[in-house]
Amino acid sequence: MDNYRRGSHSVYLLTYHIIFVTKYRKKVITDEMGDFMKNHAAYLCGRMNCDMLSAETDEDHIHMLISMPPDVAPVKLINTLKSQLSKEVRIKYREHIEKFLWGDALFWSRSYFCATTGSVSLETVKKYIESQRTDDHKRKYEKTGRYSKAKR
Repeated sequence: MDNYRRGSHSVYLLTYHIIFVTKYRKKVITDEMGDFMKNHAAYLCGRMNCDMLSAETDEDHIHMLISMPPDVAPVKLINTLKSQLSKEVRIKYREHIEKFLWGDALFWSRSYFCATTGSVSLETVKKYIESQRTDDHKRKYEKTGRYSKAKR
């Protein structure tokens, strides 16, 4: 019962695992940029009465574990996080980002991942998110060139 959150008229435990990937999966996120994004995302969550339980970045994506009250729609938080993180990161790291994404290209892909964490323990999700920047966590595939166009 300690994990439950309380509002003025509700008791709840709504946690979401959210992932954003960079446009074209470009490996643009540095450690410094990732730390900035995690802190800014936590700030934005607080402004929407949500709690950032865990967050971690890799070169091309960010994972977040967020607790939300029932009156906040996940899509509203996701839209706020994507737009505000993109805006602030572009202001602070413009020169670095322009090496990877030209012109007005979006920072984030249009898609996102969002799942409730009810079927998995929070500790399992937190460990997974916190392992993102480690050497053990590598992509499960490599580019093989199998799908390249045939030469004519």
